[in-house]
Amino acid sequence: MRKPNQDISPEAALAAWNAARPAEDAESVVIASCKLITPMYGGGVKPGEVDHDMPIRASALRGQLRFWWRLLHGAGWDSTDLFIDESALWGGISSDGPQASKVAVQVEGAPAGEQQLKRKSELDIPTYALILERGDDPFLVQADYSFKLVLRFKEEVTPAQREGVVEALRWWANFGGVGARTRRGLGAVKVVGDNMALKPVTAEEVKARGGWMVAGQPTTTAVQAWNGAVDALQHFRQGVEMGRNQGLLGNRPGRSRWPEADTIRRATNTHAPMHKPEHPVDGFYPRAAFGLPLVFHFKDKNDGDPRGQDSDSLVLNPEGHDRMASPLILRPYFDGRQYRPMALLLPGWEKRISTPVHFNSRQGKPAWPEDSREREWRAESIKPIVGRGSDALSAFMHYFRETLKTRAG
Repeated sequence: MRKPNQDISPEAALAAWNAARPAEDAESVVIASCKLITPMYGGGVKPGEVDHDMPIRASALRGQLRFWWRLLHGAGWDSTDLFIDESALWGGISSDGPQASKVAVQVEGAPAGEQQLKRKSELDIPTYALILERGDDPFLVQADYSFKLVLRFKEEVTPAQREGVVEALRWWANFGGVGARTRRGLGAVKVVGDNMALKPVTAEEVKARGGWMVAGQPTTTAVQAWNGAVDALQHFRQGVEMGRNQGLLGNRPGRSRWPEADTIRRATNTHAPMHKPEHPVDGFYPRAAFGLPLVFHFKDKNDGDPRGQDSDSLVLNPEGHDRMASPLILRPYFDGRQYRPMALLLPGWEKRISTPVHFNSRQGKPAWPEDSREREWRAESIKPIVGRGSDALSAFMHYFRETLKTRAG
C-alpha cells in the first residue's frame, strides 16, 4: 500500500485541493448524448434514493470514467507509475501535493419529475437485479430519461491523454451505467457521441484487455435483453435442476447443488435434523467469486448458525474487507444495430476465484482451490460447474453461451 507523505499537512492539502479548479477556457470539449435503457436505482446523496433535482450527478460519472480509465491502463503497469499518471490527469493528492484534474465533467439534464419516476413494483425489473428488504419499494428513474455529458479538457492535456479518456467513455457507454447496482444492469445507458464516433466494444477487444465477454442472440428490446442476462445468472445459481434440486413438498425449494451451505454446517457442527451435510465438496465457497459479502439464510436457527443465536442468516466476507465487488457485469449490449443479453468478466477476474474469505471472525482461507488440478477434480462434484470449466465464473460464462444460444464471444 502506498504510504502518505508525512511532510504534507492534511489540512493544507485539502485546502489546496478544494481551491484547485479545472480551467473554464478548455481547449477541447467532448459532448455525448445519453439515454437510460434500463431504470436507474439510487444515485443520490442518500443510498438507494434518487435525487429528484439532480438525478445524474457529475461526480458519480467522473468516478465511473476514472474507474474505466484505470481498468484500461492498469494491465502491465507498475502501480506507482499508474498512480502518477492517473493523478496527473484526473487529479488527487500525491506525494508531491494536491493536483487539480485536467478533465472537467458536466451533466446537463432536467430534474426527474413524476413522469420519470416509478416505484420498483411498477417496473419490469428482473428479480435478481435488485433484491431489497421486504416492504421496500423505492422510486427509480424510468428508461428513456435523457441527459448530456460534457467533458472539458485543459489546454495541457496531450492527445494521448484525451484519447485515453474518450476510450474510457466508450467502455463506460458499453458496460457501465449510472446510479447503483449497475453491474446487474440497472442504470444502463445508450450513448451517442455528438462530435465523435463511439463504436461498440467487441469481444475481441475485451479479450485483448484480459476480460471475457459473451453476447447472446438479438432481442426486440433492451429490457428483454436485460431480463435474459440476469435470469441466466439466477437460474445458474439457484434454479431448479441447475443450482438446486427439485423440491419434494409443494413450493419448498430443493437442496442446493452448491457446497457452501454444507461447508458451513460442517464447520459449525450444527444442522437441522433434515439437513445433514452431504455435499461431496467441503471447505470451499465457489460462489464467492461472484462478489461478497454472501448472506446465507437458514430456515432453522440451529441449521448452520455458528453462534447458536436466533439469527437465521450468516455472512461470508472477504478477508480484510467488508465487501468485494463482483467482477461480472450483466446488461443489455447494443451491437450497433440490436440489443443482446451480455455477460462480461472484467480484466483480472481470475484473481477473484480464490480470494480469501471468512465468517464469524474466523481466519480467512481461499474460497476455491488455487491449484488448477485440485480445481478440476473438485469441480467434477459440483453439478452447475461440471463440464463447463473448473470454477464458478468460467462455468457461468459457458452456461450463458449455452442458454442464450450466443454467437462466438
